[in-house]
Amino acid sequence: NIEILKKDIKKLSYEQSIEELETILSNVQDENISLDQIKKNYIKGHILLNHCEELLQFVEQEINEINPEYLNKD
Repeated sequence: NIEILKKDIKKLSYEQSIEELETILSNVQDENISLDQIKKNYIKGHILLNHCEELLQFVEQEINEINPEYLNKD
């Protein structure tokens, strides 16, 4: 179920998501992979990429909200 997959992926850190994407990439390069597995990998990979983008956008927003005066304090 895609909704369960999305929910599980939301729990992953950025680094864990990248590791999952690397695993998918390795699996796709296997010549003996079934069409069904290709489909599952595509869906999971797409969800993982979206999750990584959301995490990066969140961090970027946090960085943009940092008060520059706070950074200049020693």
